[in-house]
Amino acid sequence: MSGEAPRLKSPVALGLLLLAVLPYLNGLPDDFTYDDKLIIRDDDRIASPANVGEIFTTQYFGGSLRSAQNYRPVVLLTYAVERWVHGNRAWAFRSVNIQLHAGVTLLLFAWLLDLGFRRGPSLSVACLFAVATIHVEAVTSLVGRAEVLAALLVLASARLWLRATSGESLRFGAYGGCLAAFLAAVFVKESAVVLPGLVALGELFREGRGASPAEAWRRNRPFVRRAFAGLFLPVILLFLVRLLVIRGFLISREAGIWDLENPLVALTWAVRVADACGLLLRYVAKTFVPVHLSADHSAYALRLASTLSDPRAWGGALGLVLCGALAAALWTRRPLAAFGAAFFFGTLLPAANLLFPIGTVWAERLAYLPSAGLFAVAVGLFSPPRREVPRPPAWPWREALLVGALAASGPATAMRNRAWKDDATLYADMVQKVPNSAKAHYNVAYDANLRGDRTTAEAQLLRAVEIFPRHYDAWGLLGRIAWDEKRWNDAIADYRKSVEAYPEYENGRWGLAKVLDEAGRTAEAEKAYRDGLKALPDSYPLLYHWAGFLEKEGRLSEAEEAWSEAAEAAETEAPARLARAKVLVRLGRPEDEQEAWEEARWALDGDPSFVPARLFLAERYEKAGKILAAAGELSRAFRTKPADEAVAAALLEFASRHSEARGRARLALKAIRAAVPRPGERLRIALAGSLP
Repeated sequence: MSGEAPRLKSPVALGLLLLAVLPYLNGLPDDFTYDDKLIIRDDDRIASPANVGEIFTTQYFGGSLRSAQNYRPVVLLTYAVERWVHGNRAWAFRSVNIQLHAGVTLLLFAWLLDLGFRRGPSLSVACLFAVATIHVEAVTSLVGRAEVLAALLVLASARLWLRATSGESLRFGAYGGCLAAFLAAVFVKESAVVLPGLVALGELFREGRGASPAEAWRRNRPFVRRAFAGLFLPVILLFLVRLLVIRGFLISREAGIWDLENPLVALTWAVRVADACGLLLRYVAKTFVPVHLSADHSAYALRLASTLSDPRAWGGALGLVLCGALAAALWTRRPLAAFGAAFFFGTLLPAANLLFPIGTVWAERLAYLPSAGLFAVAVGLFSPPRREVPRPPAWPWREALLVGALAASGPATAMRNRAWKDDATLYADMVQKVPNSAKAHYNVAYDANLRGDRTTAEAQLLRAVEIFPRHYDAWGLLGRIAWDEKRWNDAIADYRKSVEAYPEYENGRWGLAKVLDEAGRTAEAEKAYRDGLKALPDSYPLLYHWAGFLEKEGRLSEAEEAWSEAAEAAETEAPARLARAKVLVRLGRPEDEQEAWEEARWALDGDPSFVPARLFLAERYEKAGKILAAAGELSRAFRTKPADEAVAAALLEFASRHSEARGRARLALKAIRAAVPRPGERLRIALAGSLP
């Protein structure tokens, strides 16, 4: 890079920050929505520093490798640190997203200046990027942080590369920072692997003009080429760690991509690529004309070609060819436009379903960083070419056009934020924008069922399975609703359809067996359990309910063994171990009493806050005459859940039976009255008469 790049002046930086922040401020009060709850609000992995190791040893969503498509520990770590600091406050998480977006905007502007593009066009690109409405899903949706933070780190790494290689020798401090930022980026989101491509693109456009690959190769000294090879080390490390943790380079070997999420996986390679080309052009259209934006575009919200004879299969490919030809023609005449076209295609390529199918067919959040390229194309086409002698100023129509675009985009972005107010609002927006999406209708149904509106839930679920008959989650929820209403035949039929659609569907397997049992069809229920365990031998839900079924049927020896198997399969084994302990007591064999105690203690080792195990131990200790031990367990149970009326009443009732425990009970009285100001009948009686 010859000469020194223009500096990022403070007034300009402040203006860009305001432009990036202001359109999103009305979204701060929005609640946790959609995947925010699973990934942030309810994720035990990020609840405490004690669990931080699980962030690095599990897939992104946690749970079984059968659904493992992503590994993103660094973004999970950012959520964890925030949660440790401020708890589950959605506005605080969202404020960080907004600040990160402002940082990306500033870095984009600075990087374009570093590459040698002119200040005015570079600033215009950054301004358009700051207010783009298509970015709302990435910024306002809390789990969109992966896109924003990865973009921030990629741009920071690209700038550090320029600093590291702009002298006569490699600047190791800047180069180390470049590699460190890139390493963090790939573990924020795997699409950050595009950095070497961006660096190469930047080398082609140093000094703000387009050079040929041969010219760029001759211009760079050997140390630059060696340093460039080093950029692939974080990529190699990413894939090695993914192979170790999720057992797959792209997705887990145990996982698959459901065609509800990405219908392209059900198509032949040629048709998938043809459709993916068309979807690339859809990103272009929605970036510049952001109408009917939605947080869901799953099957069958989008119209796709199913064969190569469909004209839609060729429109996208033809459009991309024309765009590529235009970029080549503009390479030297309007380098910013050519740079933007290559930037857009290159940064979107890993998520474009061209090289391989991903877990999503199309998503607005995926356009976050690539959209910067589209804005560079637009600005590059409208900007005057570089001249040595400037022409006299004319009417500033370009500036007026930019101001008009910003004036339209800012309010549109603020309005789009409203869709993320809460789940009900977001899901209703999905159905309105993409009425042919089975997933959108399922989301509305799921939320309605949580609110007790079964009528709406059932109607939306029926629409979901009409659109996508293999939607096993929808069939399962229909079965659950029918079960709750004791419509046994409907529930059984719905659960059977869920299992037919997906034989490894855990909820469908155990739901079917439970409904058959409650309908009095015991033999069929047992067969359903056995069929389910044959298909899913390590399924904790199936093992848990199977053990409960055996216990209910009085087959205690079999139940005891089944509870043991359930405990081995469980991530949190406390309930299964306690259930086994109770069965051991029911078996009535003298040798089982001590083992029952040990099982309850094992349950508490796994979860010290598991109060039912403490109550069980207190009962067994009391029966064995170990009064102080029983009192100790009841006291610990009360300290764990001071607002639990049953626990408080049990402590007071125990003290009324055993004078040795009255001191502990008296110490707890004040805390009980503070925690339960309006006690129920049992606790009221215990408070009134348990302590002489």
